Amino acid sequence: MQMKINHYLHKTTAALAAVVFVASASLATPAYAFLEDAEARRAILELRSQLGNSQKSQVQMQGQLDELTEDNAKLKGRADLLEKQVEELLAQQKSFYGDLNNRLKSFEPQVLEIEGVQGKVLPGEKEAYDAALKAFQDGNLKKSDAGFSAFTKKYPSSPYWPLAQFWLGSSEYGQKDYKSAIATLQSLVKRYPLHIRTPDALLTLANSQVESGQKPAGKKTLESLIAKHPESEAAELAKQALKRLK
Repeated sequence: MQMKINHYLHKTTAALAAVVFVASASLATPAYAFLEDAEARRAILELRSQLGNSQKSQVQMQGQLDELTEDNAKLKGRADLLEKQVEELLAQQKSFYGDLNNRLKSFEPQVLEIEGVQGKVLPGEKEAYDAALKAFQDGNLKKSDAGFSAFTKKYPSSPYWPLAQFWLGSSEYGQKDYKSAIATLQSLVKRYPLHIRTPDALLTLANSQVESGQKPAGKKTLESLIAKHPESEAAELAKQALKRLK
């Protein structure tokens, strides 16, 4: 648009110069001097008027161009804002559905592998195990005993069951309830003879047997531990315990 305005002004200025040249030339002819001078003046005035109108039009068009440029900038700013809002909305939606999916999963059984034992973990199962374990770690053996006892009865197929049974036996031993500890640990060893906790369970079982007056049974358990789990740390402790029993 700017180029068209400049071209128009160039043509108008050239025309005005031509009229001025003709008027100047006509002054050299005395017979028509007055008539030609008047016509030249009118032509000059007319061209000046046209030039003024052209300049006004140029200013108006420049103003319109500036308005269009400003409007375009505003539209681009709005488009950028809308695009950002859409991106934020999509991110919030993704986060919402991700959180919803995680919440739904908490109400569904999950297949997990706990220390080599795989099985379904029901909603609330891990929380019950963790609560009983925390009580044991805090030294609250009665609460721990009650928690693990309830857990092993409620979740007999849980992959946490061997661990719960092990800690239950340990809690019972800690309370000097040797009879209960022996039954609990024997149940664990029988069901999971190769579990990672079995060597330690055998050691606690042997100690429970010895403390309850079943010294021969305790020695036999220690010997079984050494024979079946020779590389374990519990086997080294069993060897030392056997020496003390002789």
